Amino acid sequence: MMILQPILLSISIVMPLEVDSSQSSFDGAFGQSTFMPGSIIGNWEEMENPDGTSTLEGVWGGSGNNLIPCELTPSLGGPFDSPCVGGLSIEPDTTFETLVIEDLLLAAFENAPGTFPITLGMLYETFRTVQPSSLYPGGIQIDVPLGEGSLTSLQFAQITNVQTELVPIGEQAWSFTADIPILITMELVILETPSGPLVSPGFLQLAGTLTKDGNVYEVIASSSFGSEEVIEDVPLAFDNLPIEAPTILPAGSIASLLLSASAEYATITTVINIQFTAEGEMSTPGDVDGDGQVGVTDVLALIAVWGPCKGCIEDLNNDGIVNVTDLLEVIGNWTTS
Repeated sequence: MMILQPILLSISIVMPLEVDSSQSSFDGAFGQSTFMPGSIIGNWEEMENPDGTSTLEGVWGGSGNNLIPCELTPSLGGPFDSPCVGGLSIEPDTTFETLVIEDLLLAAFENAPGTFPITLGMLYETFRTVQPSSLYPGGIQIDVPLGEGSLTSLQFAQITNVQTELVPIGEQAWSFTADIPILITMELVILETPSGPLVSPGFLQLAGTLTKDGNVYEVIASSSFGSEEVIEDVPLAFDNLPIEAPTILPAGSIASLLLSASAEYATITTVINIQFTAEGEMSTPGDVDGDGQVGVTDVLALIAVWGPCKGCIEDLNNDGIVNVTDLLEVIGNWTTS
């Protein structure tokens, strides 16, 4: 029996763990700026809005209500703090001191979005307005506060499994580090328009501990993540969005303008600190029939399906066949007298 023990202990089991959101968080800072070529025009209409603002090209202007080419850079950002939810699967092998991490998924803003002040930068050619009368010199960016935008979703999803080393730090306790390849997905609402999923790849450098208390495994891990990504073809556009713009020369009035633009690319800067605690309970190894004991009934259950048995619970090492390897695991974890 003792000769077989090392073989039995090297059988590792994939175990799902759930993140405890009460002990887990995302915090950091977020910044987003989108480049959007477009146009400005006053909201004046001869019949429907004769008291509205009209826009005229150049210093002296002309007549009517003219489109003014512009470049818009809506931006939002600031600090944030959100509970972290999600989970992962682990495959610990304490005999060979290795840990496989699978299916890591960490998400923020699941219950409430992160809100940030939003500012619209406007760079335009020189134009005049009527009602109110004002000159807007070209080549000077003005920043117009527009209220708040939202980060509605932030998710880190593992791409491939990772194996790393377990370093003993105490009785039934180990430390580990791992570089996890991830896809980062975020969704924003800018100027009342959803951005759709914005996806970029990255690496999450985890440092943490694994502890075992009876059949319960706990992972406590943290990571600091920073990136600056340029995302092309952002699905963000708007047409005739009303905006109240402060006049320039003279100052003190408000011009009612309509903005139309379509995004070409977005620059997203993130600095994120992640801390999470995840737990999972492993059923008793070798307990085929689920009665909490490992004994004769489990041996009989194996014998009843001996041979090829893909996906069945009696296949304890998940190799697609019930054979002596599974029987040895039952014997090695025998609990009944």
